[in-house]
Amino acid sequence: MDAELVVLRLLHIIPGVVWVGGAIFLAVILEPNLRALGPAVQGPVMRKLAPVLVRYMSIASFITIAAGIVLAFRVRSPSFWFDTGWGYAILIGLIVSILGAATGGMTGAAAKKMENMAVAMEGRPPTPEEMAEMKETSEKLARLGRMTAVLVTIGVGTMAAARFV
Repeated sequence: MDAELVVLRLLHIIPGVVWVGGAIFLAVILEPNLRALGPAVQGPVMRKLAPVLVRYMSIASFITIAAGIVLAFRVRSPSFWFDTGWGYAILIGLIVSILGAATGGMTGAAAKKMENMAVAMEGRPPTPEEMAEMKETSEKLARLGRMTAVLVTIGVGTMAAARFV
C-alpha cells in the first residue's frame, strides 16, 4: 500500500475520532449532566475545560478536514466527485463537516464569552441582567454543541457510506 495514503488516512481518521467523539461526549454526556448539577458546579468545570476542549477540538477538526481534502484529491480526480455516488457522499460529508467545524468555532466563541462574564462577576453576585445573559449564552452553548455533534455525525456517516453508494 502507498505510504502517503496510509499517513493521510491516519491523519484523517484519528483526529476525526477525537473530534466527533469529543463533540458527541460534550453534547450528550458532559453538558446535560453539568447543567443538571447547577451553576455552582457547571461554571467552574466548564471554565477549566472549555479552553482545553476548544483548542483540541479546533486542531482535530482542522487536521481532519485538511487531510480529508488532500486524501480525496489523492484517490480521485475532482470530476469523479460529481459523477458518482462516492463523490456526492464525500462532498456532502465535507460540507457538513465544515459546517460542524463552524458551529464548533461558534461554540468556542460563546464559551469565551461565558468565561469573560464569569471573570467580570468574580467576587460579587450577578445582576439580573447578567444572570439573563449567562442563561441565554449557556442555552446557546448547549444548542451549538448539539448541532455540532449532529453535523459531524452526519459527516462521518456519509463518508463511511460513500464506498457503498
